[in-house]
Parts: sequence; C-alpha cells; structure tokens
Amino acid sequence: MTNSKDYLRQVGISEEQFSFLLKRLEQEIAKDLQNNKMKKRGVPSKVMTTELKLLLTLGYLRHYPTFINLGATFGISESYANKIFHKTINYMLRFIHPKKTNELSLDDVCTVVIDVAEQEIERPIKKQKSYYSGKKNDTL
Repeated sequence: MTNSKDYLRQVGISEEQFSFLLKRLEQEIAKDLQNNKMKKRGVPSKVMTTELKLLLTLGYLRHYPTFINLGATFGISESYANKIFHKTINYMLRFIHPKKTNELSLDDVCTVVIDVAEQEIERPIKKQKSYYSGKKNDTL
C-alpha cells in the first residue's frame, strides 16, 4: 500500500479513519439485511467488496469524477458505479450526521467561490437582422 500522505491525498481520510468507516458501514449493511430479508435475494457481488464500495464513494466525494471515469477505474459500468455510490452514501448518512445545508450560517462561510464555467451567450444588439429574418423555416 502507499504511504500515509499519499493515501490521505487520494482518499481524503487516513487509513485508520477508513478502517473505522468500513467497520461501521459493514455493521449498518448487516443491520439493514437483518431487518429486510428481501435484500438478501440474488447473487452477491464478487467484484465489489464493501471495502471497494467505500473506496469508490470516498473517491467520488474527494475528486468528483464522472461516473463513467469512476466505473472505468473500478472495472464496472457507469450505471453500476452510480448505484453503488448512492447506496453506500445512504448507508453512511445513517451513522454520519452531517450538518444540514439549510442550517449554514454566515459564520461558517470563509470564502465565496463563484463558478463562471457556464455563461449565457448574449444575442447580438447591432445587425441582428442579418442573423434572423423573422420568418419561420418549415424545412423538414
């Protein structure tokens, strides 16, 4: 395995914290399977262990790749990566209680970042008639 600094940079948490989260996640999944017997149906996945599911989830939260890239990294499809992420994050939210977004106060905000990646393209003000004649085109 890699050293602690590289692991922390890649996953976002230390190996000890990862082990603790993995243990809690496995307990939560076992409890859910105990309460809902119908979830035990089907063939268990041999490709994605609970450890890999947690690693996939933390990797997504750390780097925000697209699910097609995440799936390619783990050797699974885009839709299966999305499904694993959402199921795992729902289990994690049962034992990790994050601060609700509507409780964010101005005291918590240190920096405001404005995303300007998408900007609306303005219509031309002058010589607009050369771009648009006003007639409908019924060419189908």
